[in-house]
Amino acid sequence: MEAHFRRGQKKSPEEANQMLQMQAWQKEVKHARQGQRDAESKLSSLEAEVQKMRVEMAAMKRDAEHYSRQSHYLTPKPIFYGFFKEEKC
Repeated sequence: MEAHFRRGQKKSPEEANQMLQMQAWQKEVKHARQGQRDAESKLSSLEAEVQKMRVEMAAMKRDAEHYSRQSHYLTPKPIFYGFFKEEKC
């Protein structure tokens, strides 16, 4: 179709309409592909962010368990031994 135009021959209205429709479809396909690339890029960055958050949460969980065990050992406990015993002088 484009060859007719280049040679100076006139296109029929049907050919011109088909050409315009084809160009519109090509533009739509190009736009859709760019949208898909953008969406894939966004998804990739969100997946990386989620992975980073998982790592941070795992570290916080380990820290919480560690501090929980430490506080268990460091919590002051009442000492009752000798309380009821008579002391000898």
